[in-house]
Amino acid sequence: MNKKIFLCDDNLVILEALEMILSMTDAKVVSESKSSKALFYIINEKPDIFICDLQMPELNGEGLIKQVRSHKELDNLFILCISAFYGGKDIAIRAGADYFLPKPFEINELLAVVNRVLDAGTY
Repeated sequence: MNKKIFLCDDNLVILEALEMILSMTDAKVVSESKSSKALFYIINEKPDIFICDLQMPELNGEGLIKQVRSHKELDNLFILCISAFYGGKDIAIRAGADYFLPKPFEINELLAVVNRVLDAGTY
């Protein structure tokens, strides 16, 4: 289990559900509910996939994605943004996300994206 997935969502119910779903992959899953702490983990641990919500207090997903993308050493990090926010896909992609899933999404769709990235390194 050398691959790592990092999750950031302020909704603890969603965070727990994502942890449970992603435990079906071969990756180590780590999560954080406070977006202000996420960048520190990402820089230090360099996960293979970063999954974040768009609407979060403190630092929203758009700002967090932009911060991640401002670090050259994280250029290869695959960012998957999830959100129920109308227009969220455009915001996430403009910020630098590689892929967007609207909430609610199918579990199989999430796993397909994650497994493809884990296997191939990209989507």
